[in-house]
Amino acid sequence: MLKDNFYYSLRERLSFAQEYATNCANRLRQIEIDKKGDYEFFKQNKFLFIFEEILNLPLNLIKSYKIAKLKINLKKCLADIKVMQHELNYYD
Repeated sequence: MLKDNFYYSLRERLSFAQEYATNCANRLRQIEIDKKGDYEFFKQNKFLFIFEEILNLPLNLIKSYKIAKLKINLKKCLADIKVMQHELNYYD
């Protein structure tokens, strides 16, 4: 099949989407490592953990929202990648 301008723009968009998905996955891994570090730090002093959670409750809620949004964006991006790869297979 003849490759037109759409093929090349779709291929470029696919590479950007794959890079974004990789960055999102790396960010989620970093967040998990931070959680493990916090767990190890607060394991010995539970009072400090409770105090910190109450004090930073609004910030923790915002952080949880951003993490959930990042996970949703990653799932959407992976679905987009799958569709773009399927469309590019028509050209090959």
